[in-house]
Amino acid sequence: MKRTARTLLACLLTALLFLAGCAPTPNAAPDPNPSLNPSPSATNTPLPSPTTPPTKTPPPQTSATPTLAPTPDPLSLLPVPPRFEIADDGQRVYFGDAYKQLPEADIMDEIIVPELIIIHTDGQTANLPRDWSTESTYHGLGEWYSVHFAISQYDILQMLPMYPDGVLHGSGAAPQYNDQGEWVTYNNRSIHIEMSGHNFNALIEGWANPEMTEAIEKTTDKTTDLVVSLLWFYHIDPANVFGHYQVGRGKADPGNLYFEQVFLPQLLEKWESFQKSLQP
Repeated sequence: MKRTARTLLACLLTALLFLAGCAPTPNAAPDPNPSLNPSPSATNTPLPSPTTPPTKTPPPQTSATPTLAPTPDPLSLLPVPPRFEIADDGQRVYFGDAYKQLPEADIMDEIIVPELIIIHTDGQTANLPRDWSTESTYHGLGEWYSVHFAISQYDILQMLPMYPDGVLHGSGAAPQYNDQGEWVTYNNRSIHIEMSGHNFNALIEGWANPEMTEAIEKTTDKTTDLVVSLLWFYHIDPANVFGHYQVGRGKADPGNLYFEQVFLPQLLEKWESFQKSLQP
């Protein structure tokens, strides 16, 4: 009887506790596969991503600095390079093989800036071509004419002072009236060059013998070399190179055929060649 009462009391208490929500929680059934169901507290750690190997940055390409060609020295490239000396009247310039100043009576004491070059022949009719010489030119000028250079097949003789910025006034072309009736002179802006010899047209007309041909050709070669040097040094336009016959009434030297068919073409060819030699 007592046992029955206890059993009933126990059942009653259990029911009351259940109704009150205090019933013991039944144990969960054991997981048959514990390895497949990780604990809720476990955190899935993502797999590390494969590391990309660092890209090697190529060293900067250092472009080789181009080696600039040295700028040519124009003075050393001139066919007839000038020489410089200090004199009482300043720095003088000398071209050619020798210097022999003309007598004072031939000289006008004035420095000019040259704009023209006038080519002459001195008319050494008494001499054979092999004897055409600058010494004969020097003595043949007399007391009324003065030129800056005498040139033969053998040498170049300078006869008047020259300076870096100008030359002494010469008197190789007489003043005259031009076609417009104006009195003009070329001496106050010209360099005068006398070539030793005469009748240079014979080279074109076909009657020059071998001795004369050689004298004219060698003299021409030296003269055109000098003119190229003077053009560059004094900033003269090649178009301002004239034969005496072009600026002097009644003059025929150095011969129109020779000057236009031999002298000028050779001069312009040498001038162009010199200009090209100045390019680096």
